[in-house]
Amino acid sequence: MPDLPTSVPRWYLPLTGAFWGSVVLVVSYGLFRGIAWAPKLLTYGSLGFTAWYWLDRFLFVQSDYGQSIWPATATFSLLTLLFIFLSQRRRDVKEYFQEKLDE
Repeated sequence: MPDLPTSVPRWYLPLTGAFWGSVVLVVSYGLFRGIAWAPKLLTYGSLGFTAWYWLDRFLFVQSDYGQSIWPATATFSLLTLLFIFLSQRRRDVKEYFQEKLDE
């Protein structure tokens, strides 16, 4: 199989994949267990991931297709962040993490 042409060094993809995969595992564990720091880490992690994603896109995406679909990608990014922020404001979500904090 031929190598796909990339515009990043070979170490970049495994390193960023390992980093963000680790962040997702930690956040998922915290959310599942109801640990008090999990919602805040979800907020900062989602903002950090979105910022990294768009910086990565602007610096490294060179294909015509990648550059032509940015409006749809931006819309999806904003809707995802909106969902994350609004879901954390729900009373039952706050109560779930408060109950775990009180135990």
